[in-house]
Amino acid sequence: MKDTADTMKLHQGLAQALVAHGATQLYGLVGDANLFMVDAYVDAGAGRYIACTHEANAVLAAIGYAQVTGTTGVATITHGPALTNAVTALAEAARGGIPLVLLCGDTTPGDLQHLQNIDQREVVAASGAAFVEMRSALTAIEDLDRAFRIAAHRRCPVVFNMRVDMMWDGFAPSEIAPVPTVTLAPASEAGIEDAAGMLASARRPLILAGRGACTPEARAALIALARRIEAPLATTLKAQGLFEGEAFNLGICGGLSHATAIEAIAQSDCILAFGASLSKHTTEERAYTRGKRVVQVLPDMEETPRLDVPSLRLVGDIAGTARAITDLLDVAEIPGSGATDDLADKLAAEAEAFATVPAFAPTAPGTVDMVPALRRLHQALPKERVLVADLGRFVTTAWRNLPVTRPEDLVYTSHFGSIGLGLGEAIGTATAITDRPTVLVAGDGGFTLSGLSELVTAVRERADLIVILCNDGSYGAEHVQFTNRKMDPELSMIARIDFAETCATLGFATVKVTDESSLDAACAAIEGRSGPVLVDLRLDAEKIDM
Repeated sequence: MKDTADTMKLHQGLAQALVAHGATQLYGLVGDANLFMVDAYVDAGAGRYIACTHEANAVLAAIGYAQVTGTTGVATITHGPALTNAVTALAEAARGGIPLVLLCGDTTPGDLQHLQNIDQREVVAASGAAFVEMRSALTAIEDLDRAFRIAAHRRCPVVFNMRVDMMWDGFAPSEIAPVPTVTLAPASEAGIEDAAGMLASARRPLILAGRGACTPEARAALIALARRIEAPLATTLKAQGLFEGEAFNLGICGGLSHATAIEAIAQSDCILAFGASLSKHTTEERAYTRGKRVVQVLPDMEETPRLDVPSLRLVGDIAGTARAITDLLDVAEIPGSGATDDLADKLAAEAEAFATVPAFAPTAPGTVDMVPALRRLHQALPKERVLVADLGRFVTTAWRNLPVTRPEDLVYTSHFGSIGLGLGEAIGTATAITDRPTVLVAGDGGFTLSGLSELVTAVRERADLIVILCNDGSYGAEHVQFTNRKMDPELSMIARIDFAETCATLGFATVKVTDESSLDAACAAIEGRSGPVLVDLRLDAEKIDM
């Protein structure tokens, strides 16, 4: 429906404001409170609207978009149950520090008998997201500007609350206030001197980078510092691939480390952690940091319960701080450590071992061994791809065996510990990029929970999406708990769904993998794909380690 009046209406002004804020992708599901705004956005022709089948997946898609592009994701839903449907997705974004603006409708104040009336501010507060009220047509753009600033600067989801009764109010165009760029200075001179002093006496230093250090400038500065002090490089899971191609790249630090990395990390006596929260997963419950000097460099003082306690915490620009430390070491003529002297051959052996697909272990008839199957699929996939891993007992195996080559290609879905978030985020990723495929790895329980109907969105948008379904017929974590206590795991079992047949009816090319021969067929389907592909990887529930 198009407005024919001479005066611009609020829903049109909001659509124009989204375009002005750079929202080239809008994910959503229309209802009473947002349909005219979405219609105006589409009519403007400057952005792409991706219609989803469930509100949670619309918000998750915006989360996936934000992670892979490094910008603020934008989504829209209507009021009441639409918002309650999206609470888990909002909590995921809040826990993950994902910048997101959700334009959410609201009912007319005073309409107490409206079926969808709810205190939306309180619902949003429970999720951990921020809340910005659209006060009037006169202040709407100012209010929306504020929502975008909060999302970008606090790195959090913001619900922009839009009353349905205002949408046809007259609107006078006003100037958009773009989100200002924040320029940080290096850490304090005293802090840099303290860090350099710790390095001066270190014999086996280690450079660790987290997602907060994943910029080209920071990467270059950290590599230069590592070469200067002769230290190996490692990353958190979320920064995987940051040091791809570097000679002394240990890969991931934590539970996903390979044997050579574990040895080098354990032997280190001083860790310089840039943009990393030092979570228990990275430090192996502090086993890797205990008794060592740890310098943590963060771009802000935002606190998180995941933080380990470092010996020294510096706050400032990551790249600038790394360069300042390097310069001070040069001035002081402090020699390199020699910590990388014995690493080259060991790292080469690790790379050679990973390139070899391990032998398949015996499993139940009609199933395959997960590790060699994923390693074989890894070889069939393009090297440049995005990995979206849903949560389940397969997830660490997926992260380990389907590595990415740059941090922006890893979309993390496990901030809130919920299964079923991967498909929505994969939709956002696959519709945001065009130069490489999105690979979603999910379990059968989480994949079913996520809503199979959302697959039609991938088909409609012609997304380059490859789904690898780890289908063991069970809820894995619960299966493990039952079997560890020698109890009957029947309650953890899921009726086997023929996902290959089901998803084929929705427009996916599908392959059911039950043996090594059908695994070869799956690899051929991936290499020859012309649209979305699903690989139904049949696994033995009794033969999967967490």
